[in-house]
Amino acid sequence: MIEMKKVVKKYATGNVALKGVSVKIEQGEFVYVVGASGAGKSTFIKLLYREERASSGAIFLDGVDIVKLPSRKVPYLRRQMGVVFQDFKLLPAKTVYENIAYALEVIEADTAYIKKRVHTVLKLVGLLEKAKQFPGELSGGEQQRVSIARAFVNKPRIIIADEPTGNLDPDTTMSIMRLFEKIHAEGTTVIMATHNRDVVDRLPHRVIRFADGKIVHDALRGGYSE
Repeated sequence: MIEMKKVVKKYATGNVALKGVSVKIEQGEFVYVVGASGAGKSTFIKLLYREERASSGAIFLDGVDIVKLPSRKVPYLRRQMGVVFQDFKLLPAKTVYENIAYALEVIEADTAYIKKRVHTVLKLVGLLEKAKQFPGELSGGEQQRVSIARAFVNKPRIIIADEPTGNLDPDTTMSIMRLFEKIHAEGTTVIMATHNRDVVDRLPHRVIRFADGKIVHDALRGGYSE
């Protein structure tokens, strides 16, 4: 489903973040992307949803090279994906309901469908009673649940998460991870960059480890330290 071939990413500063990375990720996989700060994992994640563009090499999504994709078509690429960030990136002036609904409004979904789908996703993440509250009135864990709901509301085939539990306490982290497990169980591909050793060891999935811009380890059901 996703395939990178000899991908290099060099920034204007001269830093080479990825050095000839090649990897395949199949539909329905759950993949942890791990490594020290500066190893290349965040760049790897950003290349997948075209936040960054590879300097050379190819990145195929269902046979389409997204490196060569014209900028005007990038929004259509992202409709196949949901992205979850460490710092949530919620709209502070919109309610929980409005933040989630917005992801469907921008693709001009039917109003009745939006109402039904947002209700379903709010129930999934356990925030039905918080629908009318604003992000600033929520805990960090609740805000991340809204972020996950927004990413999942349009039924993407792929969820990409960049350090989604980085600002959360251990108990909240595990509740958030259970949400990702539920979403994965529905057949969604989950690709998650994380520093959280405990999460990777307690909830084993495929682990891709980066070091110095290269993949140095790839295990189908590995632990953080393997």
